Amino acid sequence: MELRPYQHETIAREREAFRRHRRVLEVLPTGAGKGTMAAWRIARMIEKGKRAVFLVNRRTLVHDMANRVRKLGLEFGVVMGDDPRYKPSAPIQIASIDTVRRRHRVPPADLVVVDEAHFACSQGWKDALARYPEARILGMTATPIRLDGKGLGETFDEMIVGPSVEDLIADGWLVPSVVFAPPAPDTSSVPKGSSGDYSTSQLVEVVNTGKLVGDIVKTWMEKARDRATVVFAVDKRHARHIHEDFVKAGQASGYVDDETKDDARQALWDSFDAGRTRIICSVGVISYGWDHPVTSCIVMARPTLSAQIHLQQLGRGSRPSPGKSDFLVLDHAGNTTRHGFYEDAREWSLVGTARKRKDEEDDEPGVQICPKCFFAFRRGPAACPGCGYEIPVRHREITASEGELQEQKRQALLHAHDWARQAPEERLKQKYHEYLTKGRQHGYKPGWAAVRFHLTFGIWPKKTWASEGAGLAASDRERSVHDRSFKASGATGD
Repeated sequence: MELRPYQHETIAREREAFRRHRRVLEVLPTGAGKGTMAAWRIARMIEKGKRAVFLVNRRTLVHDMANRVRKLGLEFGVVMGDDPRYKPSAPIQIASIDTVRRRHRVPPADLVVVDEAHFACSQGWKDALARYPEARILGMTATPIRLDGKGLGETFDEMIVGPSVEDLIADGWLVPSVVFAPPAPDTSSVPKGSSGDYSTSQLVEVVNTGKLVGDIVKTWMEKARDRATVVFAVDKRHARHIHEDFVKAGQASGYVDDETKDDARQALWDSFDAGRTRIICSVGVISYGWDHPVTSCIVMARPTLSAQIHLQQLGRGSRPSPGKSDFLVLDHAGNTTRHGFYEDAREWSLVGTARKRKDEEDDEPGVQICPKCFFAFRRGPAACPGCGYEIPVRHREITASEGELQEQKRQALLHAHDWARQAPEERLKQKYHEYLTKGRQHGYKPGWAAVRFHLTFGIWPKKTWASEGAGLAASDRERSVHDRSFKASGATGD
């Protein structure tokens, strides 16, 4: 099993952290290979005669890790109810947290690996981990945040943060998102439930209407009918409603929830990977630990106040696959305006935060929606990157002093230059040329490639790049829109 360079670097940093602490948290984006890294670590431990337990809270995660370990040819057992793979003598145990909590004896371990470690602040997890007072505890998550504001510092002593989403996209390990956000339902009257998220019973009454479900199917038919798609719904009734409307529209749709049997789930996954099933409508099953790189469209039909849920769901589409250059997000829930884009830089901490009020959760994080085509993008461009519609300029009074404005502009330029240094120029130029080619193939408006490049990498391509390379000369119109976008953003193009 070959590890990627950043995976080797992350593991080396964890070794250093374990010299200082017993409980370490690893943070890597969805799709960065946390499960592969865990299997690699465990294999090295077994070579040294040690024992490991992989502790998870979902059946699907048990099966996923069992498949990874089996492919390595390692001996393992499964601790989950009456699972026939139970083998207490094996040096590797893949265990369900509920089973570990209930049983009188737990499998011994020198290392306990906790998947989806953002759940580990709950009392059930604390009780389970307390049964391993001498073992090292390694937590893994893409989103070390909780809606209740609890910090993971309650469970872990040190956090190791790997490369960002932008870094992994720039190096080709992940693919960027393209977001369309049609009008979302009005959730202002929906109260919070006990979890801190929207009350499910009242939220479903708002979203499960014929018109909204019809809009989901219509938008998908217009923008994503050639893409392998997963739909995240509010509850089972809502998911079935969407599934049934896709079937009525003649689409190969499947449905899955927590009651779907394991063999039926596997048959659906196989059909999806093979392209026989184009759409999976789900609730409570595939938000975590679901690894199917063919997924190239995410339909968000569930409004959520949780940035963690938002990012976990988006991550299902981020893995690269042959012929896949991006993944499409059809956000019918308004989650992008609440929580931002998949690629946005985020600061992680083990320290908890105060739970936000509902009106604070709804503040828009610099997201603009084109009123013509519903393309979602960061504020700044003069024209919509999706359709070329020129965004009306909203004049407002500027209260900052000239000195403050100059400082803000200087900081923005420094940020752009920092990103320019992240990758070789030839690599950045290659990515820009891919966008130029895609824009022409799909008939996008001139300037789309430059703006899309900026949205993905945080910098603008050099003006000369558009005319470099065989068959890549830009039209006068394309250069004009490109130049106008430069001016609107305040970038230099250097």
